[in-house]
Amino acid sequence: MQPDFELWLDTHISPAIAKWMADFTGFTVKSSYSLSLHYVGDLEIYARAREHGNVILISKDADFAELISRLGSPPKLINLKIGNCDNRTMWEFIKPHIVKAVDLLTSSDIDIIELGSLTIW
Repeated sequence: MQPDFELWLDTHISPAIAKWMADFTGFTVKSSYSLSLHYVGDLEIYARAREHGNVILISKDADFAELISRLGSPPKLINLKIGNCDNRTMWEFIKPHIVKAVDLLTSSDIDIIELGSLTIW
């Protein structure tokens, strides 16, 4: 990953996962709570991430994929296709794919990656 990229976790992803992800990857990972974005809407989060520049959003929210498709990137997106679950289950879902997903987003013209229950690389 390029060193100037940050990963921003959407409101519905626990700040605990931000810590686990940062510890596991060494990437700069911020939760919506640490960014004071947990109370604003998706368009505002998109606008702030776009203004910041090299941001990869991680979200379960389909609205970000629509915003990026319509308005462009930055930011880029890892869209999680997983239902409601506890933090440990969510992290175990993300962990095997996060480094490769971030590498693809930071080294290519790809703007959106979906991680689903059948993700195969």
